[in-house]
Amino acid sequence: MLVPAARRTALGVVGAAVIVGLTSCMPQPPGLAADPTALARPAAIDVSGRHPCELLDPEQRSGLDLGAGKVDDATIGGRPAPTCGYLGTGPAAVDVNLQFIPVPTSQLLSVPGTAPVDVSGYRAAETVYPSNSYPSCEVGVDIDDATSLRAQAMATSSNLQRSGTTDRDLCTRARAVAAAALPSLLRR
Repeated sequence: MLVPAARRTALGVVGAAVIVGLTSCMPQPPGLAADPTALARPAAIDVSGRHPCELLDPEQRSGLDLGAGKVDDATIGGRPAPTCGYLGTGPAAVDVNLQFIPVPTSQLLSVPGTAPVDVSGYRAAETVYPSNSYPSCEVGVDIDDATSLRAQAMATSSNLQRSGTTDRDLCTRARAVAAAALPSLLRR
């Protein structure tokens, strides 16, 4: 690969070209972003006056194996974090919390073990919490400078094993729930 002159100076490279070799061509798992800083937020989303329980319609909930939502508001750092809890109805009985958290995604991405992912073109932070009894995965989507849309999927280990579902499948579910909620938020 040739390095442009402007980059050669910044890199301290002397000469006409630099050759760079790749050591691996492994594709990334679906949903992972190659560079979390490369994703620009398609649109900031104002959640004032909104609640996560109004984001998923009955058809979406059915497709995601979720029952009706129940308001279960919380606080984070003394600030409101509107929350909706959905009980799982499918074979794995994956429960989901959908929440507006007063924490920017950039802060979530700084947590060790968190991976950058793409949710419908939005930068997001994905964290798996393995457990022998109640594993979970949460995805925090960058919806504005101070707020993240958080989808957390969790189930008992015995339900996961019985249904052939893995801890990583919880992340797939969390991403799917967040992706399903975004269009409703964008329609204000």
